Amino acid sequence: MDSDCDDAGALALLHALADRGEAKILAVAASSLYRSSVPCIEAINHYYGRPDLPIGTPKRDAVDSHAGSKYAGAIAESVATRWKTNDDAPDATEVYRQTLALQPDRSVIIVSVGDLTNIRNLLRSGPDAHSPLAGPELVRRKAIRWVCMGGRYPRHLDPRVFGNFKTDPAATVEACRDWPVEVVFSGLGDNIFTGSRLKETPPKNPVRRAYELYLGKQPARPSWDPIAVLYAVRPDAPFWHRRTEGYNHIFYNGTNEWRSEPDSPTHVLLEIVPGADEEVGRSIDELIIQPPRHHAP
Repeated sequence: MDSDCDDAGALALLHALADRGEAKILAVAASSLYRSSVPCIEAINHYYGRPDLPIGTPKRDAVDSHAGSKYAGAIAESVATRWKTNDDAPDATEVYRQTLALQPDRSVIIVSVGDLTNIRNLLRSGPDAHSPLAGPELVRRKAIRWVCMGGRYPRHLDPRVFGNFKTDPAATVEACRDWPVEVVFSGLGDNIFTGSRLKETPPKNPVRRAYELYLGKQPARPSWDPIAVLYAVRPDAPFWHRRTEGYNHIFYNGTNEWRSEPDSPTHVLLEIVPGADEEVGRSIDELIIQPPRHHAP
């Protein structure tokens, strides 16, 4: 929740799907060290009537992208939040472990739309007061899959172009290599522009403000992060195709390439069926402008 407004769009989409009864939001973990990321998340949660959702932030071995944000600070100041900066919030690893430990076995879907430091730290974690299981065993017992927005496909070999895999490339390599259950990779969204309909929502909508502050006069933004969330909640929608052959090879600098061999039992590449781009974009726009079912007081 820092450099790009589609982070805010992804969280709005998740709240809308939860309001429709299609998902239950268990927790939100910021992956950025930008100081206003956590209170920005909390402000959006507050708007959607879920002000008490657990929120975590990386506390160790994290890398600062120095990307900054055109919107997070302003959104964070729009309501009174529990945490004024990221420093005030709990450790994301503890939030992950506590949240997972409380859920039924094989019930949780994790979706990441940022750096992978938190995922790596979860896998490195050991037994604690929340669970006697180490990170990989806890994930294997509780999670169905991880949906990971990151990389470009079939390959992305230019280290100069920004991407989620590159802020903390060592964490990306380790997380993608060691994740013990299914991980679905998505780099989709370049050609699907959404957010233009947010002007139909109230001016106080923090997600509308995030897009306006980020985009200026531009009408919309590519839909990388919302697409990952939409798939995470609606994996059986007719516009997805899952490529199960091969694996995602992550290079040391965070660039990547989908390779046909060797085949991985856990890696899946998400694709959109030909001709479905418009339907995906329409679905996202209709959800992110959906009025909250319950505003927080």
